[in-house]
Amino acid sequence: MGMYTAVANTDQWMRQFGVDVEEIDQWEIVRRSANADPARVSAARAWLEKHAGGVHYDGDRLTPELLERQIRAYYAMRELIEEWNLDFSGIKGQPELTTHFCTMDVAEAFLNDPYDWEGPKETHVTATEADMDGALTMQILKLLSGDPVLFADVRHYHADKNVWDLCNSGQHATWYAARSDDPAHNLSRVHFHPEVFYFPAGGASVQHVAAPGGHTFARLTREDGQYRMHVMRGAFESWDEETNERMMRASTYEWPHAFTRLDAPADEFLGRFGSNHIHAVPGDRVEELRAVCRLLGIRYDGFGSAA
Repeated sequence: MGMYTAVANTDQWMRQFGVDVEEIDQWEIVRRSANADPARVSAARAWLEKHAGGVHYDGDRLTPELLERQIRAYYAMRELIEEWNLDFSGIKGQPELTTHFCTMDVAEAFLNDPYDWEGPKETHVTATEADMDGALTMQILKLLSGDPVLFADVRHYHADKNVWDLCNSGQHATWYAARSDDPAHNLSRVHFHPEVFYFPAGGASVQHVAAPGGHTFARLTREDGQYRMHVMRGAFESWDEETNERMMRASTYEWPHAFTRLDAPADEFLGRFGSNHIHAVPGDRVEELRAVCRLLGIRYDGFGSAA
């Protein structure tokens, strides 16, 4: 996408992290999606309609046909992951797919989930906007925790509550809605809304409010070409339905929201944090991340109590 925070040097990745990068054209998602088994696609849509808190068809930006196209894109990604032996992934999405095909929100959410409509599965880290350093951060957090990893924009700050709205285009794993082992419990808190005007091809945005609880937040960034790992503690918060609705509408309502109280002052965070994207897993993983930084030879950059 030309986003400088999202594009990394492939030779540096190989040298420093031992990670090789395969660049696969997005046309493969479009081409392969046409080959998905219609019966599997239809069953997947029926499962979402049955278990979700709502699938809000509007006859334009979100129709059964568009939702099935997103499901087909998910199957195309699963096929590519298996064929290319990918450990983790990123999907560029914008603008080709989001303008002319559909958004990848459903595919990204369920790739990051520990289940889909066909049962339990391994999570596969998938970063939106082909955010390479985001995907690598997420893979590290996944390997440390075994949990799905959050991908979000640092979207909005509610100064009256000292709470951040971490929110990104429908991409959060649905597991974060309740963090339950029961997919139906999580899905009951998830709503599939028509995509917003940013994405004219349409599809479903995967909306929910992340369940409360303590988390560790991290992000690999670069300063003068050298990697550092931003790390901080914090907690997701949630309130009554009216308050949640009001706070969601302060940014992009249709997207998923993780309302976050960081254990770091807002001015410190804004002054030092080096990316528009941030990532998280439940629990306290600060000491493990310190060890990872020592092993990889990168600078640990902690905020607040994680300093």
